[in-house]
Amino acid sequence: MSADVPRADEVRSPIATPDIAAENGSRWAREFHAWQLRSHHRPSWTRVLVLGVLGLVLLGAIAYGIYLWRYSLTHVSTDDAFMAGHIAAVSPRISGITVGVLVNDNQDVKAGDVLVRLDPRDYQVAVVQAEAAVEAARGDLENAAASVPLADESTRSLLEEANASLAASGHGRQITEHDLEQKRNDLAAKQAAVSAAQAAVRAAESDHERTKLDRDRARALFGKELVARQDLDHAEAAFGSAEAMLDVARHRLAQARDDAAQAAGAVRSQESAVAQAAERVAQSRAAMGNAQSQRQQVKVRRAQVDASRGRLQIALANLQQAQLNLDYATIRAPIAGRVTKKAVELGQVVSPGQPLLSIVDLDDLWVIANYKETELTRVRPGQAATVEVDTYPGKVFKGHVDSIQGGSGAVFSLLPPENASGNYVKIVQRIPVKIVLDRGENAGHLLVPGMSVVPEISLR
Repeated sequence: MSADVPRADEVRSPIATPDIAAENGSRWAREFHAWQLRSHHRPSWTRVLVLGVLGLVLLGAIAYGIYLWRYSLTHVSTDDAFMAGHIAAVSPRISGITVGVLVNDNQDVKAGDVLVRLDPRDYQVAVVQAEAAVEAARGDLENAAASVPLADESTRSLLEEANASLAASGHGRQITEHDLEQKRNDLAAKQAAVSAAQAAVRAAESDHERTKLDRDRARALFGKELVARQDLDHAEAAFGSAEAMLDVARHRLAQARDDAAQAAGAVRSQESAVAQAAERVAQSRAAMGNAQSQRQQVKVRRAQVDASRGRLQIALANLQQAQLNLDYATIRAPIAGRVTKKAVELGQVVSPGQPLLSIVDLDDLWVIANYKETELTRVRPGQAATVEVDTYPGKVFKGHVDSIQGGSGAVFSLLPPENASGNYVKIVQRIPVKIVLDRGENAGHLLVPGMSVVPEISLR
């Protein structure tokens, strides 16, 4: 400080006495005012230094502002962002009593590690019952399959026999019908012969009557000696010949009638044979129908085989379900991660779908950053990004843009806005951007879902 400025030891306390204080005060004020006037008219190195520092600060601020402006052209950032990740909710698929809880809250587990055990005894019994049902169904299938070849062979032979019998009976019927036709033809011939014999008898009777009249006339004339003995002898001879011919004709008629009667009997006998042959054909056809119906039993047996096979498949499916239920009694970790929200205790009765705990995969996390729609003009998948976490100030995690959601957050809200109704006020929307951390960035598992973060995307 300048020598013109009074020293502190020269300035007396203004509270010593009222008069002295007033005098000292006015004196100090006059001296300070005089110093200010003298210092105003001559330069000070301190003032120059201060002005130089202020100028440098101003230049630095301007340069930093220019840097921030240029940086803002190539980077976009937001504080409306949080960490997200895979969270596997673990729940039982069967009901049961908890007999073992093998994990604690915030414990790291691997995929496949046993988390909870349920009482398996009921499901073990179900497995045994299902295995027995499978064996029974398999036995039924084997029996049904074995009966098919036997039924097929027996019904095939029966059908072949019926076919042969039907063919034989049909052939026999044809023969008997042919014989009947012949016998009817023979009967017709015999009847025609009877008619011819009757005509011959009538002709012989006519000749016999004529020769008898001639003989009687010749006898009368011979008695009157009107004719010669020779004429009478001729008349007698003609009468004897006519009588003999009549006897022959009558004999032939009797023979023809006998032959016709025999032919008629043969026709009746053959008709009976034809009827019997037709009955045998009917019996053969009935046997054929029976054999064919028996043949259908093969299809029935095969259908029984298919049904038995289906029952076996059902039994196998039930066995598989029982085995799955038994496996479900041991609840394992679906993914590797950290146990959270454990809500299961020993002895607790649980039911399917009941939340027991959750597992967070800390090796696969990403950032959901809600950027303003005006900031996404130049954002593209694959661009580099950095992430700062509120929990760890100064620590930067590297990542890259994975994708941009196909819609703003408001579109997927419970009550999406309806701009067509009422007065419309334009509001800048926010669109979620998924930023994936690079491999190994969360190797120490410092980040967890739900953390507030500040991501920054490089647009270059």
